[in-house]
Amino acid sequence: MMSALMILVLIYLTGNNSLVLINVTAQVPMPLVNITLPVEPLGPVTVVNDTGQSIPYYINNNELIIPVVDQGNITIEYTPYIEILNNGTLQLQLSSNYEVQLFIGSGVLPTSIPNNITNFRETSNGVVITLAPGNYTVNFITTNSQYTTQAPNTQQTTKAMGKAQSPYTSLDLDYAIVIAFVVLIIIALMFISHRKEKTNNAGKY
Repeated sequence: MMSALMILVLIYLTGNNSLVLINVTAQVPMPLVNITLPVEPLGPVTVVNDTGQSIPYYINNNELIIPVVDQGNITIEYTPYIEILNNGTLQLQLSSNYEVQLFIGSGVLPTSIPNNITNFRETSNGVVITLAPGNYTVNFITTNSQYTTQAPNTQQTTKAMGKAQSPYTSLDLDYAIVIAFVVLIIIALMFISHRKEKTNNAGKY
């Protein structure tokens, strides 16, 4: 039996913008549908039907209520709230009752990702990670974009409009990768040398 309502959640983390896109497919008309938004919206939410006509909605916190007067597709689109932490890392808080497709663009470097990934695939301009329903925190930095932020009220974090100022440049990132690679080689050589020394000492007895 096919579900009366199918919901697909897509979240795009890119170098220029971040975007939440929710596709709702209704098999039958329903008076009202309650959808929990996976990320807190930063600004207005756009809700349109198949023909691009706006659909009225009511929003309370992260709960979106929309009328479904006919079967078909409804698209919900908005810019997510992204925190900028003290160290310049960007943080996205996710809470979803549905499976989430998280697209990470090539200009985005995740510093932490959820551990319950159900699928992973590479695209020409990034990767798509499928996450099971649940609560997640995704930390990341951008390597090639400018972010616009709002000043905080009393906290040390700020809101990002999907365009954030990263403290890291691609040159800094290149240096960090080279340094990490050199350190790994040195550790490997020390380990091999230490093992060889132990083997030689063992052979003497």
